[in-house]
Amino acid sequence: MIGQIIKKQFLLLWRSPVELLLLLALPVVLIVILGSALGNFMDGDSPGMHAKVAMIEHSSEREQFEKFKRDFKTDLGLTEDTVANIEKRLPIQMLKTIFHTKGISKMMELKEVSVEEKSKILQEDTYTAVIEVPEDFSYQYLSYILLDRKQAPQLQLYENEEKQLSAGAIQSIIKSFQQQLTLESLLEEKGMDQNEAALSTISVEGQQKNLEQSKPITAKEYYTVGMAVMNALFVASTIGLIAFRERQSFVFARIILANMSKWTYFTGVLCSAVIFSLIQLLVIYGFAWLIFDVSWDDLTAFILITIAFSISVGGITVLLTAISYRMHSEAVTNLFSSVIVSILALVGGSFFPIGENVQVIELIGNFTPNGSGMSAYLAILRGESIEKIGNHILFLSVFGFAMIMIAAMTFPKRGRMV
Repeated sequence: MIGQIIKKQFLLLWRSPVELLLLLALPVVLIVILGSALGNFMDGDSPGMHAKVAMIEHSSEREQFEKFKRDFKTDLGLTEDTVANIEKRLPIQMLKTIFHTKGISKMMELKEVSVEEKSKILQEDTYTAVIEVPEDFSYQYLSYILLDRKQAPQLQLYENEEKQLSAGAIQSIIKSFQQQLTLESLLEEKGMDQNEAALSTISVEGQQKNLEQSKPITAKEYYTVGMAVMNALFVASTIGLIAFRERQSFVFARIILANMSKWTYFTGVLCSAVIFSLIQLLVIYGFAWLIFDVSWDDLTAFILITIAFSISVGGITVLLTAISYRMHSEAVTNLFSSVIVSILALVGGSFFPIGENVQVIELIGNFTPNGSGMSAYLAILRGESIEKIGNHILFLSVFGFAMIMIAAMTFPKRGRMV
């Protein structure tokens, strides 16, 4: 009889093409939209940001360096190697190198302009920021770090207030640059090797890795998981609404009058939700594998997570059914689908990985079924072993069975159901 109830639930879903389409097609559409729209941001690229930066030098850095050598080479006892080392770390040369690195040059274009053009470019809206290098800046900087001068020279930065995002990025670069200069000054003061400071300016190319050499998560992978676990929660409300409508149409009453146990119906609803959740997740992940090449190296772990998560969805389904039967209203089920799912999705990280920056939210998210399931799926995509996701699988299983037990206690007695 349980099989007949499961078959009946699936036939009712099949005859509701709109609901079926929302459960299967909507997550796919969301994956495509969010993965494409936020992919560059999450993957570390920012092609949308393009800033023009002007640099104004009041005097040549090369001439300042030559002047410093003439004035202090003998007094400081500088060797040829020391002079060559200082020449490699001239401040403005270092700053230009930063803007010409591979990553920054894609987003920011540095253009050197003459002093005479300063007034003109400050009045224009073309440039995001203007960096002005004062007269004898490099000469004063070398004097500051080598002759222990008390006053350090300063750059002047003009920002375009209408381009706050890119201007803020340029400001961050300048601050980092100033920290580098301060570090070099400190090393020089303490008599330490300045090559230690130079290490931070070396551009190292390589593939981005997380801790323990884990694979980086792409936007397509992230939103595949995020949308899958979020939309699986809608299975609970959909099956719950179908079950409640059967009570309104007296289908459930006829089942009880036919001397069928309420637990048979209860189990049928539970199994329907678990099975359909499994099918939905497999359809979504199958699409992602075909279109976005989202693959799972550890299929055993993937299957275990999917089963555990489907059990938790089944538990929520029967709990919503039991509450709606007891209250004689579908208000709780509607509230779950319209409000609670969105809150769970936000806290669980389906829309954006907010837990990476706020540990409290990450902890709360892992105590939601979708958040815990998402953490487990992403861990497998990063290449972590099944042992490291055991706590998530255990939580999902315990959560699901806890919901089932609460639903069983909430489900109205036989005499109150008809």
